[in-house]
Amino acid sequence: MNRLTHRNYFLVQKIVPWLILFLPMLFTLWLKYYPILKAAYISFFNYDPNNQPGQFIGLDNYITMFGTEYYWEAWRNSFAFLFLQIAMVFVIPIIQALFLNELKRKNLISTMYLLPTLIPTTINVIIWRWVWHPDYGVANQIMKFFGAQPQTWLSDPNLVKFCIIFPGVIGGGIAVLLYLSAIQGISPDVLESASLDGCTGWNRIWHITLPNIRFVIFIQLVMAVSTAMQMLDAPYMFAAGGPSGASTTQGIYIYNAFNRDYNYGRGSAASVVLMLVVMVMTIIQMHFENAEKE
Repeated sequence: MNRLTHRNYFLVQKIVPWLILFLPMLFTLWLKYYPILKAAYISFFNYDPNNQPGQFIGLDNYITMFGTEYYWEAWRNSFAFLFLQIAMVFVIPIIQALFLNELKRKNLISTMYLLPTLIPTTINVIIWRWVWHPDYGVANQIMKFFGAQPQTWLSDPNLVKFCIIFPGVIGGGIAVLLYLSAIQGISPDVLESASLDGCTGWNRIWHITLPNIRFVIFIQLVMAVSTAMQMLDAPYMFAAGGPSGASTTQGIYIYNAFNRDYNYGRGSAASVVLMLVVMVMTIIQMHFENAEKE
C-alpha cells in the first residue's frame, strides 16, 4: 500500500507536470525559437526562395545594412517612439490609477477606461486619422477655437510621432486597471499604520503606494520598452513610415525589407540585431531591478 502510494506520488509530482508541459514547450520551441535560429541562419545568405538558402555571403548583409542612413534613421525613430511611449503611455496610466483610487465610483470609471481597448486597432487608427485630418479634423477645429494655427499633423515630420503615440494616452486602457488592482491589493494594515505615523498625501504615495506596486510597474516598463522598440502596426497604418521616413521604425524597416524589397537576408539581419538590442535592454532593466531589491 505504501509502495503504491509512493508510486502515485511520483507520477503526480514528477511525471504529470512534464506531460502537461510537453506540448506547450514543443510548440514554443517550434514557433518561437526555431524562427529566431532560422532568421539568424538566413542573415548570412543572399537568400533565394527558389534555391534555398542561396549564396553564402557571410556578414555582407550586416555590413551593407549598417552602412545605410535609412537604417540608422529607423533606429533614431524607434528610440524617439520609446521616449514618447515611456513619457506618455507608461507614466500617465500610473498617475491616472493613483487618482482613480481616490474616487468613490471606481467600478464605473474603470469600465470607461477599459472600453476603448476593446476597439480593434484598425478602427482606432481610422478614427484618429479623421481626428488628425488637416481640413476637417477635430484637432484643427480645437486649434482654431483657441486661436492657434491649424497643423498638418500626420504630414508634419515633427508632429507625426506625437500623433501616433497620443491615442494611447486617452483612457489608459488595461494598464490603468493593472495599477489600480495592485494599489487596491496593498494591505489596509500598512495604509493604516502609515496614516497613524502621519504619512499621508504625496508622502503616502511616494513611500507606501509606489514601493508596494513596484513589481507591476517593472513588468509594465519591460513591456513598454519591448513594445516601443518593435512598433510596427500603428506607425504603418497611420503614416506608412512617412512623411520622409519620420515614422519609420525598425519594425517598418524589417517589414519593407521582406515585403517591398524582397531582401530576406537583410530583413533577417535587421531582425537579429533588433532582437539582440531588446534582449540587452531587458537584461539591463532586470539587473537594475534585482540590484534595487538587494
